[in-house]
Amino acid sequence: MMSDRRLYTALALVALLSTAGLFALGENRDDSTKSFVGVCVKAERSYSILFNSTDTLLVPEQLEIGKLYTLRGELEETRSGLRVSGKYFLRPYSAIPQWLEETEGAYWISRGRRHYLLTPDWVELGKPLDIQKGSLVRVLGVKYGSKFYPVKITHAGTPSRSIRDGMPALIRGTVLGTFGNENRIVLWNGREKLYIYLPHGQSLERGLKVEVLGRVRITSRVNVYVDDIGDVRRLGYPPTVPIDKTSIGKIGGGECLVLRVMKSGLVLNCTSLRLRGFKARAGDMIKVRALNTGSSLVCLSCELALPRERLPNGICNFREGGFSKIAGRVEWVKRYGNGFGLANVTSGECWVLLKLPKSLGIEVKEGTVITAYGTFTDYRGKPALQVSSGDDVCSGNC
Repeated sequence: MMSDRRLYTALALVALLSTAGLFALGENRDDSTKSFVGVCVKAERSYSILFNSTDTLLVPEQLEIGKLYTLRGELEETRSGLRVSGKYFLRPYSAIPQWLEETEGAYWISRGRRHYLLTPDWVELGKPLDIQKGSLVRVLGVKYGSKFYPVKITHAGTPSRSIRDGMPALIRGTVLGTFGNENRIVLWNGREKLYIYLPHGQSLERGLKVEVLGRVRITSRVNVYVDDIGDVRRLGYPPTVPIDKTSIGKIGGGECLVLRVMKSGLVLNCTSLRLRGFKARAGDMIKVRALNTGSSLVCLSCELALPRERLPNGICNFREGGFSKIAGRVEWVKRYGNGFGLANVTSGECWVLLKLPKSLGIEVKEGTVITAYGTFTDYRGKPALQVSSGDDVCSGNC
């Protein structure tokens, strides 16, 4: 019996001493075990940095940037922030801390392959997003240094088609031509002209329908800057319509007679617009496929269908306002004091007065056979032909 009592007393004494030792230990040591939840904002081979919007924690392993982690372990404070000083337990964190910020904008990738949210301010991202460039997006994350580190996408939409200063836009239209350099394109979107700046060395064909993703800058006009030629999608050419049915951005086709050659282009009998980009003479019949740019038609593919020399002699077929070729002998020539002249051109029983403005510098002689191309008009009630160039009158059969 005494033996049992001694054993009980010894055990109680050991327990008492152990408890006292624990209390003493708890009073004398600094408990450095702490919890930390943060976003990885930097990851190297040997260390990473977690950030919780106010404090940083240096972790001695490589983590994934933009991912939330929770860590519990022995930490210590340094001049630059917290760091792990002993054992720790680390795992991904699935909850959403309240200190995360929400921001929204359009996702953008610059020529230097840097990633941004355009709000329209440029907010650089700490990592790329797995969405289409130009898409409207809302994200949760944290700002560290000069970058925003996205943690979770809360909403993602497609690129906007509306034009807003400083923001990306997805634009469809027809290439009307260039301005300045070859990489500067005028685009018609069905309502207005847009001025597209392509990357250096790139160009687009006139008349081509395209879809362009670029950054909008509004000044006195709408400018769109394309960072990558991969952001331009070619959609082909619009169908050809009759040339007198075209509107801006449409392609017209047909055979037309050249009525007059001017600096602003060819005057045709099939449309009120001047034709540019092709050389022909008054009286030539040409086959036209041209783009309506609003102010003129520009040849995409034009060719001579019938040279004017093959037109019939229309001296006997006077029709005021009609274009014709006349050929005949000059019966007489008269010059007035102001330099204006008239020549009577006769063929058989038909005759026409040929107007000779001083500004054209045309000289014809009596008795010579001439050919002229022009528009029928009248002179004091008599049939006359008005030419627009000295090249439209020549001796002989031309």
